[in-house]
Amino acid sequence: MYYIVSALALKYHFKTSKHHQLIGWFNKEFIAKGIIDPVLGQILRNSFQSRTKGDYDAFITFEKEEVKSMLKDMEYFIESLEDFINNH
Repeated sequence: MYYIVSALALKYHFKTSKHHQLIGWFNKEFIAKGIIDPVLGQILRNSFQSRTKGDYDAFITFEKEEVKSMLKDMEYFIESLEDFINNH
């Protein structure tokens, strides 16, 4: 998901190597302005929080059904942004 948002940023001449800056830019330029469905902003926020938990919290586990749900959201997010990049 980071890389598809990075591709969007590249298309719009925004550069950063920081996840927080990229997510903030995405939210400010596309979600807040109603250009992209706010559901995608929520998916990105949730996935970043889960990634942070997985990387930095001690003894974190994700249940199989939770992972399946996250995978479904990720696929939807990537397909949606890929479509947006290709058509705008």
